[in-house]
Amino acid sequence: MFQSLLYQFKLRFKMINPFDIKQEFKFLNNTQQQCTLHSKQQLNQSTYLMKFAISQQDKCLGTRIGQYISLNDPKFDINTTRYYCPISRIDDVGMFDLLVHAVYAENKNFSTHITTLNDGHILNINGPFTNYLYHGYGSIEIPKYNINSNYQYIGIVAESSAIAAFFQLIEGIATNGDNTHIGLLYVADTLDELVLMEELIWYMEEKKINATFMLRNEQDPVGKVFSGPKGQLKPIYLEQYLPQPNDQTLILVCGSRAFKKETKQQLEYIHHQNIAII
Repeated sequence: MFQSLLYQFKLRFKMINPFDIKQEFKFLNNTQQQCTLHSKQQLNQSTYLMKFAISQQDKCLGTRIGQYISLNDPKFDINTTRYYCPISRIDDVGMFDLLVHAVYAENKNFSTHITTLNDGHILNINGPFTNYLYHGYGSIEIPKYNINSNYQYIGIVAESSAIAAFFQLIEGIATNGDNTHIGLLYVADTLDELVLMEELIWYMEEKKINATFMLRNEQDPVGKVFSGPKGQLKPIYLEQYLPQPNDQTLILVCGSRAFKKETKQQLEYIHHQNIAII
């Protein structure tokens, strides 16, 4: 209790940076190490929440918001490496969570293989690698786009399990006294594909973020009423549910290749200039 109050005091007066972890507390060091599957939970037909343990239980994983890791299985008969964005807090100790979308195909692939593993299975892990770096309080760095600036408004357009690329960003801003405005448009074909809804709705109800959930399938789920927008993504929805285009607004997009291309074109059509495809 005392440690929690001390942490909140230091956080309030910016005596610590909640958006970074000191190097000595980081497990990852850009060399291949190992992690162990602790548990898994199936969220829908093809998406799993998977929890992994690291060997140094007194350390954090060592990614910052916007970074990701690689995994491969030395026992898998195809040498495949896949990349994942952690969705657990960056200061969680000894464990980390991944959102894994299984791609079912005739040929063997790692994303399906990993969801069949039993607890205790050991995987190789490497990283961290960087999509973007959120330094906190509106400061974001995206090397691919030569972006290194502060923004008052961050708009997010995510498709299905691609929400993983932004979940730590949303959680970090919502729980660390960061007043940066988040506007989320979360798109999927069916209600089941909108994962992590409980957490996102809580942040929305606590007025930490503005979030809109959209289904491309226009029929209501069986036994449920969906009150959000339905149908194909259109510029009018981006205008209505995202921050307005200006110098203080950055839009982040993640999803399938087709989704990213279509969304970028529509954002440009409504005059957004600061767009980053993750």
